[in-house]
This record gives sequence, structure tokens and C-alpha cells, in this order.
Amino acid sequence: MKISVVTLFPKMVSGFFEESIIKRAVEKKLVELEIINLRDFAIDEYGTVDDRPYGGGAGMVIRVDVVHKAISNLKSKISNPKLKTKILLTSPRGKLFDQGKAREYSKIGHLIIIAGHYEAVDERVNAYIDEEISIGDFVLTGGEIPASAIVDAVVRLIPGVLKKEEATTSESFDIGGRKLLEYPHYTRPEEFNGLKVPPVLLGGNHKEIEKWRLDRAVELTEKKRPELIDRKK
Repeated sequence: MKISVVTLFPKMVSGFFEESIIKRAVEKKLVELEIINLRDFAIDEYGTVDDRPYGGGAGMVIRVDVVHKAISNLKSKISNPKLKTKILLTSPRGKLFDQGKAREYSKIGHLIIIAGHYEAVDERVNAYIDEEISIGDFVLTGGEIPASAIVDAVVRLIPGVLKKEEATTSESFDIGGRKLLEYPHYTRPEEFNGLKVPPVLLGGNHKEIEKWRLDRAVELTEKKRPELIDRKK
């Protein structure tokens, strides 16, 4: 899999990709990551990529011709025309990113993420992307953090990235095929300041442990994120 991030601030995401699991995934050649500086496609020698909005208003707007040039350049380098490609634009008005989206994107051959910035991106950019995506109902100074979050969520789902494959099959938002929060976890010491590990986890009965974990997952979801519970089931 290949992931390309197009951004005005490459350093905001480059350090993120050079640590921990993502770094190991790159070293193992399970994923190819590249960071594209949008200013490489500026309209002049001063690195201009934005302009004032028509109709007036605060802030600057990223130009459609600059983004189009960056996308065209990336597409021209795709050697395999059958490779499934998806182009995203980070935006607070986009579809909400979730675990389902992460799994969907992890199966794509080449994921291109355009990190929005400034006041906005020219509306006409939507003619050249596949989807606008948001990580929540709040506004950031730029799309670099959302782009990095998407990359992290997607890369960890690529087969072979995590040491144990089951680590991605029973976790928050995917417990037994249901959109539930993950069950509680415990480790040593068995007792701390009067707080004990639930006995069922110490008994070794895997069927009982599995039932306890599912029950706790439902319980926690009902308490903390009741909107995730599918009442039809």
C-alpha cells in the first residue's frame, strides 16, 4: 500500500511517520509513505498557493489550480493503472472518519490525502477528489493532524504491521462484529490499594472470560457512548 500526504507543512507530519509502529511498517516495506509539499506546485517563485476569497471574508483560500497540479502529478506517477486509488480532502464538513472508514481505506492500493489549510480550499477542488473526511466536529488550524490520524489508523490495519493479527479484530468499535467500546483490561499486581482483578480473569475459563468481556463491552458502551448501541439487534 502507498499513502501520499499533500501538505503545506511537511514537518508537521514527517516526524509522526518516523516513530513507533508506522516507522516499522515502512522499514518492513508493508507501506510506502510520501509527503508532498504543496508549495512545489505554487503559481510563482514566491511559493504562492492561496489567494483572497471572492466575495470578501477573513482568511485565505487555497487555489484549485495548485491542488489540481499536485493531484495530476501524483496520478502521472502511478505505474499500475489497475491500482485502486482514493483521494481524500481533510475538512471539518467531511464525512466522519471512523473504524469502518479505516478498514475501507486499508484495502486501497494508493491513498492520497490532501491536508486542507487556511480559511478553506477552493470549492472546485471537489471535482478532483473522491471524498471529504473529518475527524470530529471541531475546527483545527490545518489538516495535518487529521491526515496523520488517518494514516495511523489505516496503517495499523495492514496485515503484518502489528505483531499479533488479533490485535485489530477485537478492539473498540469492533467487538464481536459490533460497534462497542473495548472491555476493561488488567495486569499485575493482582491487588492494588484494595482494588482487585475480577476473579473470572484469573480462572482460565476462556469461554467465561469471553462472555465477561462482551458483557463489560456492552455495559461500558451503554454508559459512555450509548449512541453506538444498535437497538435493532
